[in-house]
Formats: sequence, C-alpha cells, structure tokens
Amino acid sequence: MRLALLPLCLAAAAPLCAQWDLRLELPRPSGQNLPQTLISGTGQLAAGDFDTGKGFIASVNRQIFQVGPLLKLEGGLEYSQFTADGRLATGATAQGTKLKQQGAGLGLNAQLWVPFVGIAGEIGLIQRFQRYTVDTAGAGSAKDLSRTWLRVGARWRIPSVVVHPYLAASYQQPVSKDRPVKVGSASDLTTYFAAQGSGQEFERLWTFGVGVSF
Repeated sequence: MRLALLPLCLAAAAPLCAQWDLRLELPRPSGQNLPQTLISGTGQLAAGDFDTGKGFIASVNRQIFQVGPLLKLEGGLEYSQFTADGRLATGATAQGTKLKQQGAGLGLNAQLWVPFVGIAGEIGLIQRFQRYTVDTAGAGSAKDLSRTWLRVGARWRIPSVVVHPYLAASYQQPVSKDRPVKVGSASDLTTYFAAQGSGQEFERLWTFGVGVSF
C-alpha cells in the first residue's frame, strides 16, 4: 500500500523539487487618480488612460529552502515596466503625455501548496527600485522611487515531467502610500506631477502570467 502511494507523493512534491522559477506577467496598474479631468470654465485638463496602464513584469526566482512537501520560500530578481498614456492641456492646446514607471526589484515569495492538485497560494514582498517619468511632447521630468510592494497570488501547475509550466495571477500594492493630490485646477495638476516619486504613482495592480520551474 505504501509503495502504491509513493508515485502520488512524488507527484505532489514535484513543484517543490524545482530550484529555479522563471515568470512573465502582464500587469494592469491603476491609481493615478487622473480620470477625464474637467476644470469649470476652462474645459478638459487631462484626458486618456492616465488612471490605468499596461506593462510587463519579468522575474527569475531561486529556492532558498523548503519545509516538508507543502511550503517553499524563494528569493528573486525582477524587471518591471508600467505605462499610461493620455493628453494633457498645456495652455490652449492638448499635448500627448506618457507616464512611465520602470526598474528592478528584489523579492521574497512563499508558496503554500495544496496536495495532489497542483495549486499553490503565494504571499511575498518586493522591494522595487524604479524611475518614474512624465513625458509631455518630448519634454520630460523624472524621479527615482524605492517602494516595498505586497504580492498575494496563486498558481496552477500544468502537469509535466521534466519542467513544470504554470499559470499565475496576483494582486499587488505598496505596503505604504500617500493619497494622490485631488486635481481641480491647472496648478493642482502641476502639484500632482511634482509629487510623483513620493508615493503618489501607480497604487495597485493585478497581474496574470505564465511561468516555468525546473
């Protein structure tokens, strides 16, 4: 009976045997707090998708240790980039504007596996070192960021023998953050952009991606 259960035990522990983990995620960042902004008597100040964005997160992780067949801790490196596009009123005209947040990160991630079904819950911290840039009609400004993000996610391992491909999803947000400036005038918008780099950038994001462990 014990010999018959051995293959099942090995299958359940297979994800934990992997030492390396490569993952590519497509994030949906939000929180710029710049929806279609109107100023009474002057018309539209900002338009477009400033309040949401797109981008990617590429990461490589290495196992640090594991506890039994269910718990695993890994450390990793990542490169991420989030962007949002829109139009910003400058004087009498509206100029195309791009917001970009990009850089590297260091992370710790714990996996808790459900036996025999190839599903794991994840929780981790990522210290991201990024540059935030605002580019309007070729004229830009930039600030450097260093923020700790909380990542809560799940993965489903696709059955395989040699390598272990999987699908992943997560929700992420900074551990601490300030609320964005409320935009009600052109001077408020100037204040808002000046505050970028102080915790008033993208405030949260959902990610969906694929990975492989081996």
